[in-house]
Amino acid sequence: MSSAQRSVKATQFRFGLDTLTLLLVILYLVIPLGATLAFGLSSGSSMSFSTYSQIFSDGDFSKTLLISLGLGFASTILAVVLVTPTAYWVQLRLPQVRPLLEFLSLVPFAVPAIVMSLGLLEVYGTPNPLMNVLSLGLVPLLSSPPLNIVNTPQLLACAYVIVSLPFVYRPIDNNLRAINTRVLTEAASSLGSGWWKTFLVIILPNLWPGVISAALLTFSTAMGEFTLASLFGVYTFPIYLNQVGQNDAHKAASLAILSFIFTLICVLGIILLIQRGPGGRGRKGEVEFATVK
Repeated sequence: MSSAQRSVKATQFRFGLDTLTLLLVILYLVIPLGATLAFGLSSGSSMSFSTYSQIFSDGDFSKTLLISLGLGFASTILAVVLVTPTAYWVQLRLPQVRPLLEFLSLVPFAVPAIVMSLGLLEVYGTPNPLMNVLSLGLVPLLSSPPLNIVNTPQLLACAYVIVSLPFVYRPIDNNLRAINTRVLTEAASSLGSGWWKTFLVIILPNLWPGVISAALLTFSTAMGEFTLASLFGVYTFPIYLNQVGQNDAHKAASLAILSFIFTLICVLGIILLIQRGPGGRGRKGEVEFATVK
């Protein structure tokens, strides 16, 4: 057998192995969804869409879904807006603070959600002179009418931002280090660009892959989070799904499929929306300094 024939056989073997692996992964992902769909449609010995008609006629379904979607989008926007400029500033001006920022981004992994929720409720729900001083008056302002945020979706959205901090900071930080931030900033500055214009026109378009990853992870986390919502007393979709599952397993399976579909649609929408931004134009990593004037 010649070397060319051995090379062809090796290529065919690798292709077959890759195809088999891909097929197994697809089956691993599709079979549970298919089984859940079939169980939700089953009604005794027949298949029926009655569970879906019951779901769409239930007012709590649309109410909780809209609340969860609103919390998901709010926490995603807040997390990305807070972390992206901060990570850029630390990378550029305060590299000595980077270890501290990395440590803070890992704290949500170490602190259980129930501990964090009780801590937030204690801070904003109980008068504490020390916290009043440390927050420069922000805590008492947010703990009393008309800005009282205790047990409200606003405080829950902030809690979601804290929980998703590791998922937001890591991809954005990796992307910042990959694009050589300092060189791009100095080049833009030499052309007369200010800090914010450099960030918005030069840095941010090159960060879109990291921003997309951060946004998707934050949104998915907010849509499926149960512990924080239950402790904050906010009636979200995961709580509604849990309540339905205690009484009707078929209806809960149908809700799980609907939740997957709605989340998938929103995720694809986020991807398309971000790709229409400045990072979606031109080739990846291409920077035109001529636009900075």
